[in-house]
Order: sequence, then structure tokens, then C-alpha cells
Amino acid sequence: MNIEQLEYIVNIARTGSISATAEIMHVSQAGISKSLARLESEIGFELFERTRIGTMPTDRGRIIIEKANEALLKIQDVRDAVLMQNDHIDGEVRLSVSPNFMAVLPKSIVSFKNYYPYVRLEITEKDSIDIIEDIKQNKTDMGLIYLNHEPKVTEELWLTKMFESRVVVCVSKHSWLASKTSVTRKDLLTQPFVSINGSFSNRYMEQFKEKYGPVNIIFTSNNQEVLKRTIAEGAAIGIFIEFSIKKDPLITSGEIVAIPLVSDESNIVTFGCARSKKQNFPRTHQVFLKYLLTEIHSLEK
Repeated sequence: MNIEQLEYIVNIARTGSISATAEIMHVSQAGISKSLARLESEIGFELFERTRIGTMPTDRGRIIIEKANEALLKIQDVRDAVLMQNDHIDGEVRLSVSPNFMAVLPKSIVSFKNYYPYVRLEITEKDSIDIIEDIKQNKTDMGLIYLNHEPKVTEELWLTKMFESRVVVCVSKHSWLASKTSVTRKDLLTQPFVSINGSFSNRYMEQFKEKYGPVNIIFTSNNQEVLKRTIAEGAAIGIFIEFSIKKDPLITSGEIVAIPLVSDESNIVTFGCARSKKQNFPRTHQVFLKYLLTEIHSLEK
């Protein structure tokens, strides 16, 4: 068992694909498959099973992969400490992010700047579609976006899956819905909505209306704080990505209740990093993404 094998299995679990892992790590697919086979032979059981939706961890594999990820984070701490002593990293990272990453971005920035104070960070918040266009036009170096786009929209980009999250319905603690353990879309038809004014949310609500009929949206905004305050006051409900509100003060205080949305359609949204295939991937950018992933994994626990 070696560090390289640990990196392979963590990335396979993250992407659900050996081929995607090979692309991300710039290794041949055959090389990863052989290395995985050797590791499974060494430990005596399979870490993954091939399913119709991808390469998924087995029950025993999930335990090993979790430990492998913890080990890699510790190894990265050692590497970062060495870099601090031996290497001076500077330069600039131009990063554009969709609003759902704001839950982890501040801590990531603080941790990164503590180690690399000479790197200039230029960070803007935009809708995923706008971020994709900025990357294509070299207005930003990389973007943190929804990956649930048509392939033709992102064909010029390298995409790296970072995490998945489900769609939830947010209601006031005083709403009759607050006591429910789950809701369906039909439960929501008579409710007034507030909605994020973004490409994903707008498309989601359009599909909602096409299938279930008219929806009473009292207003839209790209300011999530305004939306959440309106919900807390009991004036409306809203649909959010669970990851983005997981440690929100209005959620942790109980003023807003997040309820899983049960549907015959997928309610899982994938997020990740996008960058241009025409540009290289500087080490500064790679290091910053590792800090971001550390905070994402911390929030997911």
C-alpha cells in the first residue's frame, strides 16, 4: 500500500469513475486499474463495485476510503509545512464561485493565506453560466460551479467533481410543513415561493412549473440572505442546496427548517471546479483547491 494508491481510491470514490480519475491525475486508466487490483489483492477484498451509475465503493471499501482520505489530508499537512520552510509561493489566483461555495470559502481563504501570504487572491461571486463564459474568455483562472450542465456548454473545460448535495425545501419553524420529515413537490403547490435568481434555480423552477403547474413566486433575488430572512419570517418557502445552508445561523438556531424533497426525479446536484483546457494548471491553484477541499470535507462530516 502506498500514497499513490490511496490517492487513486479517494479520487475514484469522489468521481465515481476510473477514467475520470485517470484524466484528473494524468495517469493511464490501465495503470490505475492495475494498481487498484494490486491493492485489493493485498488487503483481501474489493474496494469498489461496478454499477450502472459508475464505480461505487463497497461497504468495506467505504471504510478504507474514508481512512485513506484522512491519511492524505495529514500527508498534505506535512507537505504544506515543508513548502512553508523551503518554498516561496507567490502569484495570483483569479477565482469565480457560485453562491453555494460561500459556506466554505472564508475558512479556506484564511487557512491558505496563513501559509501563503504572498499569493494574491481575486475572488468574485457569479452565476455558474457566467463563470463558464469568463473561463472561456480568460477573465478568470478557474471557477467553482454546478456541474449539472449540458456537455456542449462545458466541452472546452476540464471539470473536476468535488462534492454532491441534495435539494431541500426551507420553511419557517412556524410553517405547518416544518413538522414533516419529507415533502413532495405536490405538497408545495399552494405555497408562496422566494427563489434564487440564477441559471440553475431558474431552470429548476421552470421544470417544476412545466410538470406541476403554476407556482406563486413572490420575488427572486441573487442575495441569499434576503431570501432566507423572508423565509424565517414565514412569508414564503424556498428551495436550496443543502450544502450551502448546512451551518447557516438561521438553520442551526431552528428559525428555518430544511426538509428533504422526495421526487421521482433526481434531487442530487453535483459541484466542482472548472478550468480551461487551453491553460496550464499552476501549482498555486492546485494548492488553493486542496485547502478548499479540506473545508468541504469538514463541512460534510
